[in-house]
Amino acid sequence: MEKELIKIYEDENIVVIDKPFGLVVNRSNTYKDVTLQDMLDREYFSLFKDIEDEEFVSRSGLVHRLDKDTSGVIVIAKNLEAFNFLQAEFKERNTYKEYAAVVHGRIGDEIIEINAPLKRNPKTPMKMAVVSDGKKAFTRIEKITSKQIEDRHYTLLKVLPKTGRTHQIRVHLSAIHHPIVGDTIYCSNNLLDSDLKLFKRMMLHARFLGIRNPSNKKFQRFESPLPNEFKI
Repeated sequence: MEKELIKIYEDENIVVIDKPFGLVVNRSNTYKDVTLQDMLDREYFSLFKDIEDEEFVSRSGLVHRLDKDTSGVIVIAKNLEAFNFLQAEFKERNTYKEYAAVVHGRIGDEIIEINAPLKRNPKTPMKMAVVSDGKKAFTRIEKITSKQIEDRHYTLLKVLPKTGRTHQIRVHLSAIHHPIVGDTIYCSNNLLDSDLKLFKRMMLHARFLGIRNPSNKKFQRFESPLPNEFKI
């Protein structure tokens, strides 16, 4: 069965997609299944075929990315002008990003602000790590609710990343000893065993994205509804 794009919004300059869990965003030589980029090329091929800008074409208009196991809102530019405008907006941190996460453990504080620089883990290149000489990274978390399921405690969080480093939310939450449920990279194996039985996915969801629309420069906020499994 062919995968279809789930569209939240579309105009002449952008399309906003509700990316499902498990869908890889970018093509690569090592991944052979259908990616979001493949789906965009299939539907919007005519937008990319005659453009000479290598970055816009090679990314199929993708301005930012979500990890494979993160679901939620992602925006794609349909022309080079919108692509350049949105890239600058993300770089200047003029966007609003809000995630929902279910993490291990009971968090007592209502608000936690994490200011910890990140860089590639020298011992395990597929991981990022908190390192003193890394790139600045700042994340604010707000507790929504906590719940005990069987013999484990879980907390649902609103997560507001102020920067956009690779794996930032995942690493920051792991660094404060509350890794995201189902995170196959930053969770220990004993936690993962129970996670995949109870939740069957990584519990990180890009719920809201706010951007200035290139069409009129007015701020718009787009929402991907909270999946049922997050309603603990």
